[in-house]
Amino acid sequence: MKLLFIILCFFTTLHLTAQELEILYEQRIPYVIKNNNTLKGIVASPLMNALQKANIKFKLKEKTSKRHLYEIKLNKKPVCAIGWFKNSDREKFAKFTNYLYQDKPLGIIYRKENLKMKNIVDVNSLLKNKKLKLLIKTSYSYGNFLDKKIKQSKTTIREVSSDNLTMTKLIAKKRADYMFISHEEATELLKQNNEQLVFQSVKNIPDGNKRYLICSKSTNDDIIKRINSNLRY
Repeated sequence: MKLLFIILCFFTTLHLTAQELEILYEQRIPYVIKNNNTLKGIVASPLMNALQKANIKFKLKEKTSKRHLYEIKLNKKPVCAIGWFKNSDREKFAKFTNYLYQDKPLGIIYRKENLKMKNIVDVNSLLKNKKLKLLIKTSYSYGNFLDKKIKQSKTTIREVSSDNLTMTKLIAKKRADYMFISHEEATELLKQNNEQLVFQSVKNIPDGNKRYLICSKSTNDDIIKRINSNLRY
């Protein structure tokens, strides 16, 4: 009986090692950057290193962020996506590794000439101002704190499925007044549009959100554990 148990464990481990994990990504500088047949960036690099050390076979597929959650919810195969925030709704249909990176506190991007943004210093006064239009991304989480604040606010909201670069262009064209964004990503985006836009920190926003590898429920727990044990910060 003991010998049979050892054999079963051996073949189970062999199967998990041979199993190929599908990893979805969307390029977002400086978090996730395509680099030949692999990825780099402040979120992607820790994961790539952990996968290599854990000897986990994987294939990368570039898809839109909206598609990421769809495939993970579908749960037809072991599939994961890089850089997502964890919240209670997502924990109902997905598994998460340990965090890959923690952002600096979120701030806002807005037009330099926008006088309505003057004297806005804290998140409460910002979201109470009905004259300002907030631009947000469809199916995107800004972390539990801001998600709740936005939902409870009476501010005007415009929702789009565009990437952050396109969203900054919409703000520059006066289609909205501001958007929430991390300091890290704002630094890169403003290099491409720094004449019209500005980044500003906002008081009363807590420490930055942690970014995780989010996986379908069919992803084996052993794979999650092996990734976690090889993550280095």
